[in-house]
Amino acid sequence: MKKGTILRKSKMNIRDFSRLLFISLIISCVSNALSAQQMGYGPSDFRGQWFIGFGLGPRIYFADHARQLGMMDRLSLGADLYVGKWLSPVLGTRLGGSYQTLKGAAQGPEKGPAPHAINVNRGWYIKEHRLFQQQFDAWHVYGDLLFNVSNIFEGLNEDRFWTLAPYIGLGYMRTVDPPYYRDEPGREVSFNVGLLNILRVGNSVDLTLDVRGAMVKDRIKIGKDRYPEIDRLNTGGRPFDGILSVNLGVTFRFGGNARSLTTYYPESFYPVEPVREPDVDKMTQWKDVATDVLILFRIGQSTLSNDARVQLGFLARLMHEYPEGTYTITGYADEGTGNPDLNLRLSRARADRVKDCLVGEFGISPMRLKTTAAGGVENRYYNDPSMSRSVIIRPDKY
Repeated sequence: MKKGTILRKSKMNIRDFSRLLFISLIISCVSNALSAQQMGYGPSDFRGQWFIGFGLGPRIYFADHARQLGMMDRLSLGADLYVGKWLSPVLGTRLGGSYQTLKGAAQGPEKGPAPHAINVNRGWYIKEHRLFQQQFDAWHVYGDLLFNVSNIFEGLNEDRFWTLAPYIGLGYMRTVDPPYYRDEPGREVSFNVGLLNILRVGNSVDLTLDVRGAMVKDRIKIGKDRYPEIDRLNTGGRPFDGILSVNLGVTFRFGGNARSLTTYYPESFYPVEPVREPDVDKMTQWKDVATDVLILFRIGQSTLSNDARVQLGFLARLMHEYPEGTYTITGYADEGTGNPDLNLRLSRARADRVKDCLVGEFGISPMRLKTTAAGGVENRYYNDPSMSRSVIIRPDKY
């Protein structure tokens, strides 16, 4: 490519990037509002886990003259380290820091290159605009507020493989070295939005894919205002620069207790039942009224939905009215989804969750409940595979 020509244009400029950040902020705010409406978790009923993690990945700098500098020419690397805690099933906080190299293009003064100019002697220079390729390192310290939208829409599931958590936050960015004609490095406050993808790979280990957008005042790359004419050239008259980062990392979880949740109860909460001697008359009445109960689950999950908990609450009323009755809880899975080993584990987990709910939330004696796992089965009802992703609670009448 000849000198003085305009390099290939980037598909996204700073205005498009700003719009993307604004849309992401709206999504996060809506998610927070939904969590307040749909979930009734009490803060004293949840002991969230702490987590610490690190990540490494590319950065793309959206600054002045981004159209003249191709996407690959603005690609660089950075690393993050952070610590945080989930305060509730849907809300968490995180403090972290990153170190990155940023690449862009800047106009130089009438004589000499632009601040942090590189490749001056290797032909990268657009004569008409006095554009030089620019590179500088920067620290970024930030605090984020995270929203677990997976728990908002699907309920708490400790075994969930993929969790989605958008976030918003504020930060402080500082360049490592000042430009050659400055005495001090650039320092600016940043506004951040992002999307944290959490992939569960172990009981206390997650893989993460963190996509973050940060906005910072354009002066970050030129340092302190002392040379207004040169500053005007390098800021391009625009108020903000943007940084898009994509980190692949590892997070370690520790502490906390995700099972201690405020859940739906019927009209009153029943204490654990005492063991009673059989009452013949009561048993006869119970055999006349007790019937099977079907509890459905989402595909590949063992988490109880709120409507399933309501059904178990109604069943618990009958169990307390006839305390001599015993029940068998059988878990099932859809044979057409997953392999036999996975389906057996999933059906067992579903049966265990139903028993845990009846015992822990509604006070049914565990001595009255037996669990079995049937694994994957063919369509049980109406040729509908969703009916096989279930638990059936049968009274032991005979």
